[in-house]
Amino acid sequence: MVKMAEKNTEEKKENVEKLSIRGMIRQATVYLFVLAVSIIFIFILFKWSEIHKAFGGLIKILAPVIAGLVIAYILLPVVDFVERRLLKIEWAMHGKTPNRMKKIVRGISVACAMAFALGIIFILGYMVLPQLAASIAQIIMRFPSYTRQVTDWFESLQYDGQFSQDLQDIINQTMNYLQTWMKDDFYPQLRAGINTFTLSIMNVLQFLYNIVIGAIISIYVMMSTNTFTGQAKKIAYAVLKPDIANSLIEVVRHCNQIFGGFITGKLIDSAIIGVVCFIVLNLIHMPYAMLVSVIVGVTNVIPFFGPYIGAIPSVILIGLTNFRQGIIFLVFIIILQQIDGNILGPKILGNSTGLSPFWVVFAILVGGGVFGFPGMLLGVPVFAVIYYLIKTFVEYALYKKRMPLETQKYIRADGYDIETEELIYSDNAAETRKERRERYGSYKNVSIERDKKREKQKANAAAEKDGQDE
Repeated sequence: MVKMAEKNTEEKKENVEKLSIRGMIRQATVYLFVLAVSIIFIFILFKWSEIHKAFGGLIKILAPVIAGLVIAYILLPVVDFVERRLLKIEWAMHGKTPNRMKKIVRGISVACAMAFALGIIFILGYMVLPQLAASIAQIIMRFPSYTRQVTDWFESLQYDGQFSQDLQDIINQTMNYLQTWMKDDFYPQLRAGINTFTLSIMNVLQFLYNIVIGAIISIYVMMSTNTFTGQAKKIAYAVLKPDIANSLIEVVRHCNQIFGGFITGKLIDSAIIGVVCFIVLNLIHMPYAMLVSVIVGVTNVIPFFGPYIGAIPSVILIGLTNFRQGIIFLVFIIILQQIDGNILGPKILGNSTGLSPFWVVFAILVGGGVFGFPGMLLGVPVFAVIYYLIKTFVEYALYKKRMPLETQKYIRADGYDIETEELIYSDNAAETRKERRERYGSYKNVSIERDKKREKQKANAAAEKDGQDE
């Protein structure tokens, strides 16, 4: 019996040492991974221009494929919507849907989606673009009149002699600067622009070529979406463990819901806002109704800042024509944006991103600063996906440690008791923060004590199991 007890004691010590070594290896692996990711992120951040140049040629080659994937991703909700309706009709008529019929239904759905896209392009080309061109031409023709109005307004401020003199000095300095700029910068750039006009035409033709080829590629992508999805799942289950593959598929599915739901919802929301704006402006006989509605609708795609970006130039444009109409439009656009922000937007988008206003502003500023206008458009959904991935990882780690997942419980938490494995709150803690620090030394020591306790529990459980087996 004594030998058996000594043997069990030695086995316990060996198990504790093994578990301790495993814990150290696990921590070292995590630290190395975080360090590697940080180095890669910093390298990309400071060497972005070189990386962009290196991948520029590859992106140019793959531009038609990228365009096709983007078109397919945007039109897939339309395809799925039509396909579900057609499959319901087929099931109601025959009680089953053969695979051959599913392919036919998929083809019809893709054709309907492409017809929908071509219809939008036709409407833009036949109705919107001519009115936009007419509005821009009208602005150019009236520009001298707008200039005179501004000049007359400045001259009307001559009731104060000193103010008038200061204002005149500012105007003279501005005019001198404009003359110098036109002589030294504008005309040379204009000549250079004329010289590169042929190159610009080639770029436009290249863009149209990418769109046409991309549209053809998108048809094949939409027809084979289910096959691609099945192949991706097949690879995941072949390479990973089933439980990990299940988690990965669920994460990818949720990320797609966040990104796709936001993009689709924002496009629908902006289209509705643009149409409503156009109808109301025509009813109250506002100038440049089509141009202003397009500006408001397009900029509304940008979260948070978009309504202001679109409203400011629109108010100025209408105000130069008629100051009273400019004020009326300002009141209307404020009411419209309030309806959009509080009623229409939440109904369409819901809480698809799961981001607080701070993170929305952060994503827009960072995305716009790094990638320009596309970054402002896609910054929020991309950051929402990153936020969700980090949140999932953190909650999984807390779940493994059997700790609470709700953020609210950590707001007033004063620490973590390794003995009871519960969060400690200052209003009901048996020990003060100072007493706990004296007891455990530091939070790092608290973590070490907790790990030792858990390793000891695992070793005891393993020893008891070995004793039962013997």
